[in-house]
Amino acid sequence: MSTLESESPPLGPSPGSAATSASTDGRSARSTRGKGGSISRTLLLLLLVGAAAGGGYYYLTEGGKKPFNAQASLNAVLKLFHGRAEAAPLPSPGEVKERPAWDGLVTVTADEEKSIALEVVPVKSQTEPIRLELTGRTAYNENTLNRVRPRFDTLVERVLVEKGQHVKKGDPLVDLHSTDLAKAKNEYQTNYVQWLHDLRLEKLREPLVRTGAISQQTWVDTQNDENKSRLLYMTSRENLVVLGVPEEEIDPLIADLGESPDTDQKKLQKIQDKAKLTFRSPVDGIVIQRDVVAGNLYDNSNVLMVIAPLNELWVWVNVYERDQGKVALGQRMVIQFPFLEQPAYGKVEFVASEVSRESRAVQARASIPNPGGRLKSDMLVKAALEIPPVKGQTVIPRLAMVVINGDEYVFVRKSSSAAQGIDKFERRKVDVTQENSDFVVIASGLAAGEMVATSGSLILAQLYEDLQMVATGMPAQ
Repeated sequence: MSTLESESPPLGPSPGSAATSASTDGRSARSTRGKGGSISRTLLLLLLVGAAAGGGYYYLTEGGKKPFNAQASLNAVLKLFHGRAEAAPLPSPGEVKERPAWDGLVTVTADEEKSIALEVVPVKSQTEPIRLELTGRTAYNENTLNRVRPRFDTLVERVLVEKGQHVKKGDPLVDLHSTDLAKAKNEYQTNYVQWLHDLRLEKLREPLVRTGAISQQTWVDTQNDENKSRLLYMTSRENLVVLGVPEEEIDPLIADLGESPDTDQKKLQKIQDKAKLTFRSPVDGIVIQRDVVAGNLYDNSNVLMVIAPLNELWVWVNVYERDQGKVALGQRMVIQFPFLEQPAYGKVEFVASEVSRESRAVQARASIPNPGGRLKSDMLVKAALEIPPVKGQTVIPRLAMVVINGDEYVFVRKSSSAAQGIDKFERRKVDVTQENSDFVVIASGLAAGEMVATSGSLILAQLYEDLQMVATGMPAQ
């Protein structure tokens, strides 16, 4: 037996190719049988369902003699599988009604109005002026600023005032020394002497021309010379006025040059005295700028100092671009200073034609009195511009306005039915011209007498949004 076992060929496949091939074919066969079995089960299930449906249809219609009843079928299924009561009857196609289209109004019952504390008030016409709140600052009146400058080349010998000092009209400011001034005074005196000479000569020759002692040509030349010298004399006098020499210092220059000279005034004939001039303040005010230093030379292009009168100030206010159309000349402006209980009053005198690059606002100006000089320049102030009422504009309480996506709306009551106890509100867009903490001025969108919701307007806005979402599927715009 051991011999047979050793000599008999192996019964199974040899290791290597045959065994591996058989194993691979076996997995493939199982996989094919698995897919086929799954498909067979699916087909079998569909056939069973179809047979059950056909049997049910045959049963319910008694072999096709009765029409198919979906409600009865549903009830039979529910009873068969769940033991439940019959389902609610399905509506027939004729019984299904479409929901009516939303009319865009918010309907509120009387009870709902009470629960949301809804209040309705009438729209009023604008009768009071609008107060446009502005900010600004004070400034010196540039039309009254006095810029002290020499009107000739000069040496400043002495400065008699300091910056910020109050001065009165006629107070000395600076002592000047100028050869140009001395020449002008000498010219005035020379022209005066020449005119006196020609005037005397004319008086001497007047009787001679009557007797024929002199010719008519000589008499005409004499009159012509007197006229020319008189014009030169008067012109040189006006030149001294232009140079800033006071009237009381001009007349003494020729007081000792007439027929009866005043010896007490001869000191004025000295050159060093003629070259001197004390420049005096032309107005009452305060020295707001001083650029002069004693010992320096200056000409007529240099400003030695600036004097500002204190009896009046300017107020510059900033009007933003959206409000510039509300500002006009002559409007009343109320200016409030932080340290004063009583405001100051002025009128708009000027409105700029351009927008300031610094403030991005249009500047308007008013003048205010400054008794006693209590107000200073460059003070920050608050101003209110009173804009007269405009025909057609209306006023509503601030609570009546609702802002949605940057636009202003109000809810206007369209109809009211006491019998049914309901109110309907329309959402309406309005154009606001001014918004205050208590009221809103409406430029367009409302008419006087219409009724608008105040308290509870926000709840109406939410109801409106919900209704629009249901009706259109889109949020309120």
